[in-house]
Amino acid sequence: MKRKLMGWLLVISLLAMLSPVLAAEDDHAVDEGAIVWVTNRAGDGGLNLWSIDPDGTGAFQVTRGFVQAMFPAISPCGDLVAFASTDTGTWAIYIIGIDGTGLWRFTQFSSAVPDWAPDGESLIFNSDHDNEPVDVPDLWGMHLDGTNKLEYLDSPPTADFNAQWSPLGDTILFVSNRDGNYNLYLMAADGSNVRRLTDDPANEYNPCWSPDGSRIAFTSDQVGTTDVYVMDADGTNVTRITVHSGGDHSPDWSPAGDRLVFVSDRSGQMDLWIIDVDGSNPQQLTDDPAPDLQPDWR
Repeated sequence: MKRKLMGWLLVISLLAMLSPVLAAEDDHAVDEGAIVWVTNRAGDGGLNLWSIDPDGTGAFQVTRGFVQAMFPAISPCGDLVAFASTDTGTWAIYIIGIDGTGLWRFTQFSSAVPDWAPDGESLIFNSDHDNEPVDVPDLWGMHLDGTNKLEYLDSPPTADFNAQWSPLGDTILFVSNRDGNYNLYLMAADGSNVRRLTDDPANEYNPCWSPDGSRIAFTSDQVGTTDVYVMDADGTNVTRITVHSGGDHSPDWSPAGDRLVFVSDRSGQMDLWIIDVDGSNPQQLTDDPAPDLQPDWR
């Protein structure tokens, strides 16, 4: 009897020692990051960046005083947000802390729609600043310190835009109309080996990599309305995720890769929704008369 009692005491002691570790693992498991999006809900007439927790709590205004702050991209570490604005008369890229502090201007030339390299040391973006036709951008990159400015693609009169680094940093996903309508393309990290990923008479845009790089979510109007789709990174196994008479677009992945945030007007206004990646369990995240646009989740 005494031996059994000592055995139970040993088990209880081990559980007591492990409980803080297990609790810490649970806390880490439920950390679903933050979503930054564009809205004019502040009532000042400007489109600014806000952040929100994926459970719908903690809404916080990140930028203030902009007429247009658009195309947010959260840094890999989650502490910075790059975005674009036309407030100076031409598109330029800015960076700000996700807590709303430390705003600074990154580019001094026409540029928009930034995305972070996986190491967080540089951005890739659209630009028409180097003798390109206006609003017919090519893809450029630059280090955060302003060095190593690089043109990845130069193919006027077609437009190449909305570039997204793969999680491993070896491939860049982008949108182009170089073959007619807007389709998705891939290229190597140095701008070589451009190849077409989608081949559909519809338009495909707003692409984003899953966190593990195995899949791509995007917007397509192939059934007449805009919907969210997911496919494998090689362009196979295309699956329609949203099925609704309204417009669903601008998806981005949860950090765990099991859900998508997107914009939808299914409630009668442009709000953010979250859905499981298999198309089940759609849930409304925001509910405001002001339009909610361009979510980025990290």
